[in-house]
Amino acid sequence: MYREMRKRDVVRALKQQGCTERSGSRRGPHEKWDCPCGKHSANIPRDTSVSPGVVQGTIRRMACLREGWLQ
Repeated sequence: MYREMRKRDVVRALKQQGCTERSGSRRGPHEKWDCPCGKHSANIPRDTSVSPGVVQGTIRRMACLREGWLQ
């Protein structure tokens, strides 16, 4: 079961894993993040909190990252 997380915690975990924010993604309601391998990406809402469904989807989309990276 996944829980709601603060956006800054999700972004911190993405940065620690070597993910980068896609340039030009400053418009719209989401930030686009790419994994280090370049094959996977995830959209993170600009809200202050990230819902459990988005947390689960981000973990699933970033399949190349080690298990348990977003805990």
